[in-house]
Amino acid sequence: MSQAGVGEFLAPQIDNLTQRQFMRHRLVRKVQENTHFLAMSSMVCGLLGFPHYLLDVDNSIWLAQLLTYLTFILVSYNLLLENGRNNLAMLTMTLVTVSLFMVQLSPYASEFNDTAHLLRIANESHLSHDAKVVEYIGGALLACLIAVSYLLQRSGWLATSQAILCIAVMIPLIPLLGFLCGIARPYGLMPPLATLSGLLCAFGLLAKHASHPPMSYLLLMDDHGKQIRFSIVFLSFFAILLTRAGMEFDDHIRALPMVVVVAIVAIIYTMTITYYHKSQSDAQILPAEDMDFASQVESALEHQQFYMVYQPQIDFATGKLKGVEALLRWHHPEKGIISPDKFIRVAELTGLIVPIGQWVIRTVCQQAAQWNTHPVLGKIEVAVNVSALQLRGGHLVNDLLHTLQETGLSPQRLVVELTESAFVQDDDGEHARMMHALKAAGIRLAIDDFGTGYSCLSYLRNIPGDYLKIDRSFVMELPGHDKAEAVIRAIVSLGKSLHYRIIAEGVENVEQAAFLQDIGCDIVQGFLYARPMENEGLLRWVQQCEAQPLIAHPETLPLALA
Repeated sequence: MSQAGVGEFLAPQIDNLTQRQFMRHRLVRKVQENTHFLAMSSMVCGLLGFPHYLLDVDNSIWLAQLLTYLTFILVSYNLLLENGRNNLAMLTMTLVTVSLFMVQLSPYASEFNDTAHLLRIANESHLSHDAKVVEYIGGALLACLIAVSYLLQRSGWLATSQAILCIAVMIPLIPLLGFLCGIARPYGLMPPLATLSGLLCAFGLLAKHASHPPMSYLLLMDDHGKQIRFSIVFLSFFAILLTRAGMEFDDHIRALPMVVVVAIVAIIYTMTITYYHKSQSDAQILPAEDMDFASQVESALEHQQFYMVYQPQIDFATGKLKGVEALLRWHHPEKGIISPDKFIRVAELTGLIVPIGQWVIRTVCQQAAQWNTHPVLGKIEVAVNVSALQLRGGHLVNDLLHTLQETGLSPQRLVVELTESAFVQDDDGEHARMMHALKAAGIRLAIDDFGTGYSCLSYLRNIPGDYLKIDRSFVMELPGHDKAEAVIRAIVSLGKSLHYRIIAEGVENVEQAAFLQDIGCDIVQGFLYARPMENEGLLRWVQQCEAQPLIAHPETLPLALA
């Protein structure tokens, strides 16, 4: 599924803070993926301003400029190495570097070189040598802040690094702050190429870790984010006014503009930390690690790293295959197989479960339609899990019917599984109406994980369900656990009285199967009969097990068959 497709499915579902946070994170991630372009631009500016060896090496201004540009170039080059391995950035940068050094060696280099320009101004001025040095330390200060920030990032001190970078990107504003505070040129001149190279380098470093706090909270695209940004602007303006008022009653102090910058950064951090603690009690905010993991989940969908497996469901009465449950799996290119328990939660919170669920439905229906000509698989039902978030979008019925028509799968062979929360949170009855529409189309409905959630009995009366699934957490305690047995008996009795067929999942031994069969369960699934399998494995399993009833002799089925 393309990036545009993911965004199209996700956009209508943005109804909570975590999803808005992830949408902001997606934007930041796109910037992060192009960090190497910021690094390349910084290197180009740095190389254009780099003082060539024909200048006077004894001059302090030349030395300061040399170290300044060298810092920008080295940091940008490292950013390029970290973010540009898989593209043409390195080749492009090599060609640009050679070309710029050729230009620097030309007789016209001093016409545009920052250092040569500053030397001419310094030689024409009447300041002392020490005063001249002070006049041109603005670029060197910017370079020092970037170097320290980069080292802190490499050491894992991301929050402190971001604070220093915030100060760095405000350095070019110091002349304006100095003017507002009544101080003319507090830290000297800022060479244009040095300023541009330093800013691009600083923004590249910020973009690289913009998904980590506190910058991640500052960039939130919601009402809270707007409030915090407005508060920062207001308090910063107030700090400048206080500083200007203080200058009317005291001598001019050159350090004041930098003090104002530090105060503004302190305001930013105070507001973001306050927001973070407030948001902890108001709504769930995913930490940066989970946001990065959510980006990997989205990338897995785009690059087709997900695949489906199918676990057989056996009819207790006939001992034959009744259906299969389609289960989602993720094969990460570096981490291998990742359990659904780890990525489904994040997908639910960020809204990614909507495009993932859409992909699952289409993939399962296409696979089930391919089984139409199979003597066994062409007659069974295929169960697919649907998230409550997909129901909330209001398009599930139309999407399902369109997919069935497009793939040629009979509606009677599709079972939609929903958890209890999908019905309990149905305040206006919209979910119930959608279930009735699915039922009218011939699609079957199963209530999954019954007994683990809210277990509100009122929705069982209104939902036209076909199957009630007993959660594996109860089954795994069988036999011998009195309370678990009592709960399962109650679920079976309740389901039967409401004309549901009962499915028990997670059956792993013969004793569990015998107990469930004795109390009236209709269908069973679990490792005792088969593990989840891909299509080829399922075909082999069906062929091997077709000759004998599965329920009569479950102990004769080795797990290796799965």
